Amino acid sequence: SSKDNATAISGIRIIRKHFGKPIIYPVTFIIADFVLGKFAKNKTWHKKQMQRTFSEFEITPIKPAFINSCFQTHFTDLEDALQYQCAFHAKATIILTKDISDFFDSKIPVIHPHDFVVRYNELMK
Repeated sequence: SSKDNATAISGIRIIRKHFGKPIIYPVTFIIADFVLGKFAKNKTWHKKQMQRTFSEFEITPIKPAFINSCFQTHFTDLEDALQYQCAFHAKATIILTKDISDFFDSKIPVIHPHDFVVRYNELMK
């Protein structure tokens, strides 16, 4: 929704202002490319936009050991498990996700993007 987009943009701006480049895991890039690529008629333009957008992020590595670690966790959703492994090994300080319940025993604090933006705005008052 447009509200989710606005929240995401606000969250990214806050992170960039105070912490530098936001950290994302590579699957985010793949999903965005797949979804947005379906609508892009000019593939060269699309590729340049993807490059421009994702150059603003630090992208975590995925190592084969991360895959094996996914099976040693509580996660039933393997994508969430991989996202967690990437965040953990990248030494992320928080995980922003709408799927908070899937990260119930995370060693990294997990915050809903909307709550992150609201808390920040309250602190700045």
